[in-house]
Amino acid sequence: MTVLDHPRAAAGGPPDAPRRLPLAGWRQAVSSAPALAAVLAAAALLVRSVGLTRSFELWIDEMHYADLGASLGRGEVPALADGPFFLHPPGFFALEAAVIRLLGLPTGDSMALAYDLRWLTAVLGALSVALAFLLVRRLAGTVPAVWAGLVLVFEPFVLRNNSRVFLETPAAVAVLAGLLLLVRHLDDRDGGRPRARLLGAGLLLGLAVLTKDVFAVYVVVPLLLAVAWRRTLRVGEAGRVLLGLVVPYAGYLAVLAVTGDLALWATAKLGGVLRLVGADQTTGFNAPGAPSLAERLVELATSYGTSYLFLVLCPVVGAVLACSRRPGRRLLGLTAVVVGGLGAFLAVFGTLEEHFGYPVVLVGVMASAVCAAMLVEHRPRLRSATVAVAAVLIALTAVLGVRLESGSDDGFRSFRAWAAEELPADARVGVTNDTSVRAFRDDDRFGAWSTAEELAANGARYVLTVSLPTEQGYARARPELLAWLETEGTPLFRHTGPTNGETVLWSVEEADLRAAAARGVGGPPPPPVDAGTAGEAVPEAGDGGTP
Repeated sequence: MTVLDHPRAAAGGPPDAPRRLPLAGWRQAVSSAPALAAVLAAAALLVRSVGLTRSFELWIDEMHYADLGASLGRGEVPALADGPFFLHPPGFFALEAAVIRLLGLPTGDSMALAYDLRWLTAVLGALSVALAFLLVRRLAGTVPAVWAGLVLVFEPFVLRNNSRVFLETPAAVAVLAGLLLLVRHLDDRDGGRPRARLLGAGLLLGLAVLTKDVFAVYVVVPLLLAVAWRRTLRVGEAGRVLLGLVVPYAGYLAVLAVTGDLALWATAKLGGVLRLVGADQTTGFNAPGAPSLAERLVELATSYGTSYLFLVLCPVVGAVLACSRRPGRRLLGLTAVVVGGLGAFLAVFGTLEEHFGYPVVLVGVMASAVCAAMLVEHRPRLRSATVAVAAVLIALTAVLGVRLESGSDDGFRSFRAWAAEELPADARVGVTNDTSVRAFRDDDRFGAWSTAEELAANGARYVLTVSLPTEQGYARARPELLAWLETEGTPLFRHTGPTNGETVLWSVEEADLRAAAARGVGGPPPPPVDAGTAGEAVPEAGDGGTP
C-alpha cells in the first residue's frame, strides 16, 4: 500500500510516519504475483528435495535419458549402447548436456548421473508450480492460484514425476510458459507487441514438442479447436503460434537430414506411434498379461486418491471452462479437454503408462481452480462450500505428498551401498529385471541371468530379485524362479519399497542350483535387453517406448 492508498490520507489526515513505510512495502512485495510465485517455487523445491534420492526407486529410463544427455554433451548424436536414439527428440537431452557440462558432472556411472540429474527435474518441477500459479492467477485471481500452487507443491503424482529423470516434467514447463504468454495476449490483444508474444508462445510450445512428440497433440489440437470454438483464437493468431511452434522441430529434422538419419528417425517414430495408439501392445496396462488398471487404481487409491480425482476431473472441468465468456479460460478449458481426452483414449484403447497421467493431473488441477472461481462468480452463495471442499483437498493432498516423500523406496541404491562393503570381489550375481541389468551393467560381477540354467552356466551363486515386477510378469525372471529362491535360497540383503516390493539378494548352493537348472526352473533364457526401448510398464513405470 502506498501513502496515497492509505485510508488516513484518503480521509484528509496525515499518513503514517515514514518509519512504517518499509513494513508496508514489504507486505506489498510479498503479496505481488512474482513474489508469491517465487515462494511457491521455493516450497515446491524444498518438498521435492526431501525424498529425491530416498523415496523414488531408480528406473531404467532415467539411466537411458542420463546417458543420452551425456552423449549429446560430448558432441555426439544422442545414442545408447546399441546406437543412435531417435524414439524421442533431443530437447531435454540438450538441457541435460548443458547442465552436465556447466556443473562438470561425471558421466561414467549412469546410475549416479541419473541421481544427479534428478535435481534438474526437481528444479523444473518447482518452476512448473510457479508457472501454474501465474497462469491461474491471470485467469481467476490470487486465491484460486495459491490453491492450485499449494496442491501442486504436494500432489503425490506430480511429485513422483518431478523426482525422476523423465521427459514430461521439462515438456510441461514449456507448455505452461507458452500458455501463459497466450493467455496474456488474449487478455490484452491490442497492447504491447502481439506478434512477438504469439511467436514466443509458439516457440515455447514447440520446445515441448521437441522434448516429447506426443505433446504435439496437447498443444496443436487445442490451438485448432480454439479457432473453431467461439473464435477463441483468430486464424491469424493461431497461424503465428503454429509458425513459432514448428521451428524447433523443423530445425531438428534439418539436422537429421544433413546427418542422413531421417530414415532411422521415421522407423523409430512409426514404432512409437503404433505403441501409442495400441496397435502394438507391448507395454502399458493394456498389454497382454499386464495387471488390471482397475485393480491397480483400487490398490493405490490410498496413496494417490487425489491424483485419480484430478485425472477424472480434467476433461470435465475443461468442458465447463470451454463455455466461459473469457477467451483465456476457454483456451485452458480446450487444453484440459484434449489432454484429459487423450488420457482416456489411452486408458481404453492405447498404451497407457503412468507417466502419461502427469500432464492430465497438472492441467486438471489448474482447470479445477479456475472452474471453482467461475462457480463462485456465478453462484456466490456456494462460496463457503467451495472453500470447504478446497481446504479438504489441500489437506488430503498434503498428507499424501508428505507420506510419499517421507517413505523409503531406494532398494537398488541401498543394495549398491551394501554391495560395495559386503559383496565379495569375485562374486557372480544374476540380476533379474531390466532396471537392475542396466544399473549394474558396468560391474563385472553382475550379469543378466534370470533362469536357473543361466545362473548355473555362468557360475552365479547370488541372485538379485524384485518381487512386485516379477509377480506381475514385468521382470526378466519368472515367478517360479522367485518361488524357488524363497524355498532354497538364503537372503543376504532385503529392502522393501512400493515400487519393487522386496528387493532381495539371495545366496544359493551350487548343488541346488544345478538341480534346479536340470529341472528347467525359471524357463528358457529370456531375450536380450533392448537398450533403446526397454522399459517396464508397471504403474511405477517411466517411458515404455511411445513417442
